[in-house]
Amino acid sequence: MGKGSSSSRSDGGGNAAAAAASASSDTCASSPVDYNFSTSAKQVAEQTGPEDPHLPTMIVFDLDYCLWNPEMHELSGMPSVEVEGLLDPAGDFATTPLGCVGLSVPKRRRNGRGRTIPSWELDDGYDGHETVRLFDGARRALRELALNPRYRGIILACASSSLEPSYSHACLDKLEVLPDLTLRDMFTHNQIGRTGKLSPRKTTHFRELYRESGVPYPKMLFFDDCGYGDHVGDLKGALGVVGQRTPNGLTFKEFLGGLEEYRRESERR
Repeated sequence: MGKGSSSSRSDGGGNAAAAAASASSDTCASSPVDYNFSTSAKQVAEQTGPEDPHLPTMIVFDLDYCLWNPEMHELSGMPSVEVEGLLDPAGDFATTPLGCVGLSVPKRRRNGRGRTIPSWELDDGYDGHETVRLFDGARRALRELALNPRYRGIILACASSSLEPSYSHACLDKLEVLPDLTLRDMFTHNQIGRTGKLSPRKTTHFRELYRESGVPYPKMLFFDDCGYGDHVGDLKGALGVVGQRTPNGLTFKEFLGGLEEYRRESERR
């Protein structure tokens, strides 16, 4: 599982993790695996954005039904059972590393709480509908951000109005994108919940992201399913944040489309 971070956690607060690295093994299998993210506080401090001025300084993801499914409020309890599977959905068991690809709510009638189970045994005492997994497109996009040197320096964050922030944090802690690289490791800032300074309106989350990071709103790119309101349109009108709607969970095409929309907006400035 991912290495621990030295930063603190709160339902509405940011978590440091971060950036540095090298070549993409997605595009060149013989390249050394060297992630764009690590847990070094020094590297976090040095993360100032990508070299390409037409790439966003910060990419922000919604969580429920954008990066993963099901939504946290649909779960009957805290997800805590790690589900092992292929970290690359396009890979095979002979060559692709295994890792935590899902987090399941344990069934009350079983005593297997906390153990790691392979994904092919989900029916043996665990409910697949109670297992949180990344969408394939989201997993591919996150792997690209972690491995492609073009995206080195981009700050990642999440903005979620989750009704169960503790469940969301559990998933950030455990779900892996690459071996020993969790979502927690990749996301420098996490604004999760709808209490305190945060409300169901995502403008509150972005004001906190700006306060923590200092990244101007026009330098941010946001992905959101917009299932409970047009957060993308609201943020564009209120704060000037460029956004991409992901109505059925993030696809890789939508990831590239968001980057292209940001490029067009940056050229108009």
